Amino acid sequence: MVYTCCTAHAMKERIFAEAEAVGAEFIRVDIEMSGIFTGPGPAPRDHPDWTHLDEVMELAREHHVRVLGLLLAPPAYISTCPDRGGDAGRCPAADTDEFGRLAGDIAEHAQDTIRHWEILNEPDAEWAFEGTPEQYAAMLSAAHDGIKARVPDARVVLGGISRPKDPAWLERVFATPGADANHKFDIAGVHLRGPVDPVVHRYREFHAWLAARGFGGPLWVTETGYAADPAYQVDPRFTGGDTAQASYLTQLLVDLGEAHAEQVFVTLRDNDDLDGQYATEGLVHIDAAADAASARRESFYALRRLATNWDQLMAWRREQRGAEQLVPLYAAVAAVVAGRRTAELWHSAYSRLRRTLAGLAAEG
Repeated sequence: MVYTCCTAHAMKERIFAEAEAVGAEFIRVDIEMSGIFTGPGPAPRDHPDWTHLDEVMELAREHHVRVLGLLLAPPAYISTCPDRGGDAGRCPAADTDEFGRLAGDIAEHAQDTIRHWEILNEPDAEWAFEGTPEQYAAMLSAAHDGIKARVPDARVVLGGISRPKDPAWLERVFATPGADANHKFDIAGVHLRGPVDPVVHRYREFHAWLAARGFGGPLWVTETGYAADPAYQVDPRFTGGDTAQASYLTQLLVDLGEAHAEQVFVTLRDNDDLDGQYATEGLVHIDAAADAASARRESFYALRRLATNWDQLMAWRREQRGAEQLVPLYAAVAAVVAGRRTAELWHSAYSRLRRTLAGLAAEG
């Protein structure tokens, strides 16, 4: 929740500093196209204002954090609802070719610092995007081609899907004639919230769904979080406030890591403009006053430990899973030794042990 156009510089500085301090590799930044292409006349593209984007790039370099640039809010002059002022950015682009060119301009300008570009936020949610799946497919395709033409090694990210349990919307995106949309992104994005086990199951299920439709790249969780307010802690295993939030996020990230999620974006800060479960999702509360201290939650330190020890934690999890496979074998052997089973059981246990050990050896 850092907005290129509108977040005050002091707040941007503090957000980037906290992202660096927690050990994040990436920070996801809203880059509003309407805030860049504001020039006069019929061709605002000829007079871009890079001031605020340059500010974000400088902060990213200063704090050693990579940026996932979230391209939002096409300018009114290419919108299908140009007369709606600030809301015009939620409408689809009427001129998708120009949308692609603008995306390419931004990617080229920022290429020394930003190499990952997400195309719209939650495009399957009516609150965020008022177009059809077919219109999104055209915009995604145009943005992909525009970015790759200017920065061939940039990576394009599918706008974070908010309803992976109901992929009918995305099915229509992929089926749009002429868009070739399922080949117009390098990384898929999904937003996940809820109890840990269903979230991880949904991640695996959605990844398999994408693979069945020809997408072989990574699936990033480009948004997740868990409230610190006990009133909104929906996982019965993790309730009671700040400590529960820290425990939930630790469990979730390890489980998603085991499911091969390369990147997971966790809500960094509380946002006083939001309410309900979203108001206290932050790892840290950053007061709007420039001279006010930030208040880090237990979850901040929990995620910093995860980031610092990630490779070792994943190795331990693999060892744990291997040991879990051996538990029933040990039980069977113990039963034989105790004389409660016959030689037939011993032979079965021995055969299973050999297969398990061979599998573990193959996994290294």
